[in-house]
Amino acid sequence: MPEKITPTMPFALSMGPQRAGTSWLDRYLRSRGDVCLPEEVKEIFFFDRNFDRGYGFYKSHFLPKDSHVIGMEITATSFDCLQAPQRVFKTFGKDVRLICPLRHPVVRSYSLYLHYLRYGIVSGSLQEAVQQVPQIIESSHYATHLNRWCEYYDKKNITFIFQEELESNQAEFVKKICSGLGIPIIPPEEDVQGKYNITTYSKFGPVARFAQNTADFLRKNRLYFIINIAKNLGVKRIIFGKERPDANKKNIPIEDKIWLFDQLGDEVEKFEKLVGYKISYWHEIEKNKNNDR
Repeated sequence: MPEKITPTMPFALSMGPQRAGTSWLDRYLRSRGDVCLPEEVKEIFFFDRNFDRGYGFYKSHFLPKDSHVIGMEITATSFDCLQAPQRVFKTFGKDVRLICPLRHPVVRSYSLYLHYLRYGIVSGSLQEAVQQVPQIIESSHYATHLNRWCEYYDKKNITFIFQEELESNQAEFVKKICSGLGIPIIPPEEDVQGKYNITTYSKFGPVARFAQNTADFLRKNRLYFIINIAKNLGVKRIIFGKERPDANKKNIPIEDKIWLFDQLGDEVEKFEKLVGYKISYWHEIEKNKNNDR
């Protein structure tokens, strides 16, 4: 590998975890026309799964145009990868702008559980699923993972954005994104504004798991066009089901909510101590937790 990548334009990385509005962020930035994002695929999985394939593999996903003012990848699987912060630093040095989408850890973990059910990665109840994939809980230990990133990057230079603000004050959410990226503020187009996170419930768990393994194989071999054709033909909807509302503070079953708060009850306080300010949206959720006990 060369010493590091030297981008031809400013580069940014969204490194927050799954189920925190990253798909919305990807749609918004692609609709602008001035952000160079990976071609044919949302996420390259370079810093957690494909780092040994080299910088050339990573760079080949980006096709800069004259209209682009910044390059960016939205990676939702690097956040809690132990090696990712060091790999990002080895790749870009300090010359990268970091965006970190987050969501209340309890709601995000439950959403991740539903997401993994959809793809046949887990089965059974929430607690059974966490036994199968502990990452459902572990990836919501925000302060722990951010401290690892802060070994290489000053937290003051990480732009934190919150899905709860996307849902309640989209204009302010977009303003924060644009400020963090150093690009003009452009309101989202009408067809971008909704669908923050959605989920589905597959009736065919083994089939869903097989489909997910097949998709992973195709991504590994850069056969993205096959995945995109399947999506356009509606195969994804047939296997994984219709879109339904995602997890929120009101629709998490009480027993699951109580259990999640037992696992993650101090994570908000730890994160706020790390960043030095309160997250008002999260405290609204915290207020309701005692009513369920």
